[in-house]
Amino acid sequence: MQQEIRDFYRDYLMRVKEVEAEEYELLSAETKKVWTQHLVRKSNLIRQSHPEMLARFNELIGPFLKGEGTYSIEDILTIEECAKKLFLDAQFEELIECAVMDKLAEVHAKNGEYYEERFCRFVYANNVYLSLGGNSFLDCYERARETVSHVERLPAYQKEDKDEAEFLKDVRMIHETGFHLFDRACMALEPDPEQIVNEFNSISRLLKCKKLLPKETYDFYAGQIHSVIGTHVLFMQALYWEKLSEKRREEFRFLCDTVLCNQLSLPERERDPKLYMTYVLYCFYSGKLSADECFNLLYQYTKELPADTGFSTPAWFAYDANSRFFAVCTTTRPVLQMILASRLSESQKRQRVAEVLYDVKSYIETIPRVCACSESINFSLYHLLYNVVEFIDDESMAIEFIDTLMMNRQLATLIHTIMTAKLTQAIIDPLIDQKPELFYEVLGVSERESVFAKKEDLALFLYNAARCHDIGKIRIATVINTQIRPISNKEYDLIKEHSGWSYEILNKNPLLAPYAEIALGHHRSYDGREGYPLSYDNCHSRYRILIDILSICDSMDAATDAFGRNYTRGKTFEKVFREFEANKGTRYNPDIIDFIRSDEALFAQLKEITSKEARGDFYYHIYRKYR
Repeated sequence: MQQEIRDFYRDYLMRVKEVEAEEYELLSAETKKVWTQHLVRKSNLIRQSHPEMLARFNELIGPFLKGEGTYSIEDILTIEECAKKLFLDAQFEELIECAVMDKLAEVHAKNGEYYEERFCRFVYANNVYLSLGGNSFLDCYERARETVSHVERLPAYQKEDKDEAEFLKDVRMIHETGFHLFDRACMALEPDPEQIVNEFNSISRLLKCKKLLPKETYDFYAGQIHSVIGTHVLFMQALYWEKLSEKRREEFRFLCDTVLCNQLSLPERERDPKLYMTYVLYCFYSGKLSADECFNLLYQYTKELPADTGFSTPAWFAYDANSRFFAVCTTTRPVLQMILASRLSESQKRQRVAEVLYDVKSYIETIPRVCACSESINFSLYHLLYNVVEFIDDESMAIEFIDTLMMNRQLATLIHTIMTAKLTQAIIDPLIDQKPELFYEVLGVSERESVFAKKEDLALFLYNAARCHDIGKIRIATVINTQIRPISNKEYDLIKEHSGWSYEILNKNPLLAPYAEIALGHHRSYDGREGYPLSYDNCHSRYRILIDILSICDSMDAATDAFGRNYTRGKTFEKVFREFEANKGTRYNPDIIDFIRSDEALFAQLKEITSKEARGDFYYHIYRKYR
């Protein structure tokens, strides 16, 4: 069985790499014919891989995960070895590996192999966090907290472990887990400086173990804790100055005025980038320097940082002078605040804000779609959008900014939103003409003539809502787009959060806020009994008819997508529409479904838009535009 398990993992990784190779070929396609052929090959490869690999996985590994079957020690070690290999070579498969590691921990605990048990639990706690871009499940978070608390048990572990190498692995587990928890606290949409300090204090307890560690090892960890984490603690306190307690402010003010102030007088090459930015932010938020002075000190410096084209930084807080990513993600918001608080005229402020946002958008376009730490980058860019979207005072620019993020991190979702928007436009025009009463109370209209008069406004409103409705998927781009297997239940639970995340983003900007409710409700059923999020009541929304149209179009594109959905097979339009009819009145609005069926021209138009031929042509133009 050992060789069979190894062959399974090797075959799986080969299929993954074959899909990736096809993707690179896609980007260099020269003609539509070649392009469509590629999409068909890629689709067939994925479709063939699904049942084969899932069946093989269930045959070889499935019984082990369920506590069934007979596995020798050698078999178990092989599963463990391959699971680690899978994590290293195919980062989007951590959830499979975590299931294996969770079971292995039980096996090791039963056999009294406590070091091995700790190691498996460490991998489980950390890998789920990494694979989900900072969204750890509660059990993983609690296990990570427990792992860090084990620093108090290191003296016992030193006696218990077989040799020094094993003991030092225990130390590394605690240290790395602490790093991830600290990272999680910093990457929250609304970080709590007190929690960040607490996470730092938890990691710092490792420094009390000086007598247990070789000098070289201790010096390494001490340097990491002070120079990387400690510096970031200072930066986050400056960035979220308004959230600090008065006591913490006084402590921080003393430190800045006695130690960090020297950063301004140092030659540029001798400055510590993060400490420099920390002091400038402190000066701005505490009122020590004017907004104009702080802008001149900070913006030009961060703008001129060279781009790290490899994007190999292990986490967004591990920042150095060669990386611009950290500066862009964390200082854009204060830079914009400095502009708005400056002495410039209102027109000059608007112009400068637009220039900064254009710089940021242009920078995002340089980030490779496939790069190290994609999950952290996805979340950091979502965090960036969350922090700056409120400063965009032009609706078309805001939507373009959203498009840029989706284009860079999740091109398939950008295509989906455009396709969905096209479908809404095909439906809404004739629906208004024939059934204007469905649109009463939307955008303040209450009679037939008012609906007809605002027909273009209603269509544009829905079009823009469709373009924005899936922005939350940026946080889980890897989960959605890269696997060549059906998604797991946990992944699906995570995907269901995306409508709420879209709502969060859109509500941050007054120009986009009207679309937030539509984004939030587009996965709720027509009768309000199913779908997500359960907390949202779509049945009493003033935008209900628009939510219903978007819901149908969203499902229509997803269900007929022959190319872009790795985890499901695209269906024919006729089959999809039969499913719509079977679920009208419950899942879908019956007025819309009946209208589409009764309008032969509309039915034919929707079928054409979603056809494989039209879709392939559309994909070609989108990829050629944004590749």
